[in-house]
Amino acid sequence: MLSSRTMSKILSRRTVLRGLGATVALPFLDAMRPRSARAAAAAGVGPTRLGFLFMPNGVREDRWTPEGAGADFKFSPILSPLESLRQDITVMTGLGNRASLTGDGHYAKTANWLTGTPIAKTTGKDLHCGVSVDQVLAKERGHLTRFPSLELGTDPIMSGVDRNVNYTMLYGSHIAWRTPTSPIPAEINPRFVFDRLFREDATQRKASAEENKSVLDLVLAEAKTLRASVGKEDQQRLDEYLESLRHIERRIEADIARVATGENLDPAAKEAMGRLDQRITDVMGQGAAHPGSQLRLDHSEHCRLMLDLMALSFQTDTTRASTFMFGWAVSGKNFSFLPGVNGGHHEISHHDNKAEKLDAYEKINRWHVEQYAYLIGKLKSIREGDGNLLDNSLILFGSSIRDGNKHDPRNLPLVLAGHGGGVKGGQHLVAEKDTPLCNLYASLLNRAGVETNAFGDSTGWLGV
Repeated sequence: MLSSRTMSKILSRRTVLRGLGATVALPFLDAMRPRSARAAAAAGVGPTRLGFLFMPNGVREDRWTPEGAGADFKFSPILSPLESLRQDITVMTGLGNRASLTGDGHYAKTANWLTGTPIAKTTGKDLHCGVSVDQVLAKERGHLTRFPSLELGTDPIMSGVDRNVNYTMLYGSHIAWRTPTSPIPAEINPRFVFDRLFREDATQRKASAEENKSVLDLVLAEAKTLRASVGKEDQQRLDEYLESLRHIERRIEADIARVATGENLDPAAKEAMGRLDQRITDVMGQGAAHPGSQLRLDHSEHCRLMLDLMALSFQTDTTRASTFMFGWAVSGKNFSFLPGVNGGHHEISHHDNKAEKLDAYEKINRWHVEQYAYLIGKLKSIREGDGNLLDNSLILFGSSIRDGNKHDPRNLPLVLAGHGGGVKGGQHLVAEKDTPLCNLYASLLNRAGVETNAFGDSTGWLGV
């Protein structure tokens, strides 16, 4: 609990607001700065966070690569939503994942996107991949934060075997690996993520009406005490942060409410969900939780909620390593909500060079880049120290294959945003052909303060 004695001293970076069932971490405030110039200099800038955003099914390659190299480049049509963020962006061309060349289809290229190691071909037993780059950071820095890492997604874990290639579909549902045999599942329900971040025991959320209050209502008294004890700039930062927290919480509850009422579902979808509800009731009894409820959210809002939660986790230093999967490896997400698109992502990515499919494929790619730009803009808008959160973050966006029609893991589509660890940005970095993707990962780890000479099949560092 906060007290006047606590507030008479410099606030710890680990200070939290507490209430009945709630624990709300704080963003960095001026009151957390060491008072002496020497101590402030020793404290340095904020910690570097690493985020990894996975887009399934590759890209329309003839509309992806920018024109020109270095600082003198022109964004491609697909990457054009990043134009306003030019100085924060590094587009990378020429990197490949050699470990993916030995496997067919998507699975041997998704599971090891962040590991750079071959996967064991299996139909379910004896999973083996590698340790992912996010988990290397989690192991080295995780003791400094509430959660070593945060794994987010939108699709449930797929099990069973894809008989087209004889790989377990588990490989397509995971990009984060704690050990070579232990993939980390992504949480796909934004309310569960929110509760995990800001409630002391998310499993008890419905235990009482008191616990179901807004987390901000639960910590209101401490928030008022804190606000009265800090300077005007900190008061403004605190107000902005708490308002963003309230906004996200309301959006989550609104989406859950829409799911519960069937709002915005077409008649066929309503009927199908009704049948599923009845089946669950028949098997589990009345009052059973609906396991599919988190899957029927509007896809755009679902993704943005998850990206907002990633931003919050970085802003509060709750974690410094996070991954997000827009979809699983062979995502068939229906993108008919985009004008000019009719059908599922995976099917469209197998375009066979047909003009109609290529056009739809490009629009789906551009939509993903727009979501990435949304996260980057959000991080840039959050003040931290003398700069902003993007100054202390590195966010990689990309796919594990070049083109959905070819399944080629060479010359991968990759974009890095942020300035963590001193990354400059504002360039199109064209690497030598078949430069290992792991050269980038080794560089990112070093930028994040994890000293390493090698990662996966790296042969050196990448000059980002």
